[in-house]
Amino acid sequence: MGLGASIKRDFTLMAILLIPVAVAINFAGGSLAKTLQLWVFLDSIGTYLVAMLAGPWIGLITGLLSVMVLSVGDPTMLPWAGLAGLMGLVVGVLARRGWFTSWGGTVGGFLIVAVSSILVSAAITTWLFGGFTTSGVSVLTGLIHDSTGLSLFQSVLASHVVGEVLDKAASVLIAVLVVRAISDRALLRFPHGEVFVAGRKKARGGSTVTS
Repeated sequence: MGLGASIKRDFTLMAILLIPVAVAINFAGGSLAKTLQLWVFLDSIGTYLVAMLAGPWIGLITGLLSVMVLSVGDPTMLPWAGLAGLMGLVVGVLARRGWFTSWGGTVGGFLIVAVSSILVSAAITTWLFGGFTTSGVSVLTGLIHDSTGLSLFQSVLASHVVGEVLDKAASVLIAVLVVRAISDRALLRFPHGEVFVAGRKKARGGSTVTS
């Protein structure tokens, strides 16, 4: 499938209507995590959900818009827009290839997302923010840096392993559980619906339920 055809496939009316809903979910989760100074971010659940259902390009746009909305209250969030968009793109590509139709594939998809996010986020935090941001995970960075003698980048990387693994595990799991709760008939309204319906059919041994 060419790039133009791939983009056209993603941007159906149902997919476009999901974008503001996903942005709202991300805003609520991100705001909660920031207010409570959690070691997770919770600002990607909506992005992953829409990427799984509607494709990588919708995931990319949703990730970018979500961080732009969050950055209205905290301008330091803006540099993370590229990472959020990239992760939406990655999840959408993996979903299109059927990674999230089984638990084994879901674990594999989570690992790809987590490792990618850890490396990029640690680099952004270290070189753009001097190792510390307004998120709760920076508290962990300080503890590691002060108590272990690791370099700043190593401390940021170590803290982000904890934060990103927990965050991406929660975000991917919640998104997958929501998709699994949607009926076959409703799934088929979205660009990736047939991927998940086919996965269910395979798991059931060939039977499909459309209720």
